[in-house]
Amino acid sequence: MDTQKNCVENCTVEPGFTLVELLVSVTIMMIMGGAAYSTFNSVIKIYQKSGTRMILTQKCRIALDYITTDLSNLQAIEGDENLLIVSQDNPSEEAIGDQDLVSFVTLLPSDPDPVLSQLNASNEQEEEQQESLMTDVKRVAYYIGPDPTGLEEDSEERGSRLTDGSQEDQQIVLLRITTTSLDPETVILPLLESGTLPVEDEEGNPIQVDVVPLIDQILSFDLKYYDGEELYDSWEDEEQIPKAIQVTISMSADADQIEGQSQDIQASQDIQNNMVT
Repeated sequence: MDTQKNCVENCTVEPGFTLVELLVSVTIMMIMGGAAYSTFNSVIKIYQKSGTRMILTQKCRIALDYITTDLSNLQAIEGDENLLIVSQDNPSEEAIGDQDLVSFVTLLPSDPDPVLSQLNASNEQEEEQQESLMTDVKRVAYYIGPDPTGLEEDSEERGSRLTDGSQEDQQIVLLRITTTSLDPETVILPLLESGTLPVEDEEGNPIQVDVVPLIDQILSFDLKYYDGEELYDSWEDEEQIPKAIQVTISMSADADQIEGQSQDIQASQDIQNNMVT
């Protein structure tokens, strides 16, 4: 009896998980781990996409701030050909969208101040030089073109780069051109027709031309002009200031497309609409 009792005690199985229970537990853990990873991965993608959208939106705001400021100080007088508003509606059949152009005369801050510089001029020659080079009245142009950054200061090379979009490796940007020559036929028209940036006018006076890329990753730059009754794709009355100008910038990052900000800009500095879609 004692021997049989000891055998029963020695043969007792220790408590624990069976093979089936282990397989079920591992399967449940794998399912929970996969669900957790999938959720984490989705959150990361949403965060990255939101970050990209915020960057593109900020770029839109920067460009629209420049355009708003310049349009708010727009100058146009009936009968003065130097103050004409030049506009071109350039709809594109490709996916990049419209590539409109607008050029006008506006008031821009100068550094150093031209008035103070002329008052502090040491002699008449220096005063004439300061007067010819510095002014707060300039012609501004906005349009889409290849990025000229990194090119040498050669007017023909830079100009051809600004108007030639045949090379596929060229990055398209929104350009802001400012010049001391108010006559649109001196800088704007030659740039668009022949791709040259003149450095002197017909009288031999120096011309300051600054080309600044504002934003990249741009798809389209669309302008609408409002005369108080309806919107137009281009502005035909070059001597009159439109009551409002609607500016729409579309940008993209990889496969995602973001339609930028659309805001109506009035010459009286009132912005009617400011929204992101």
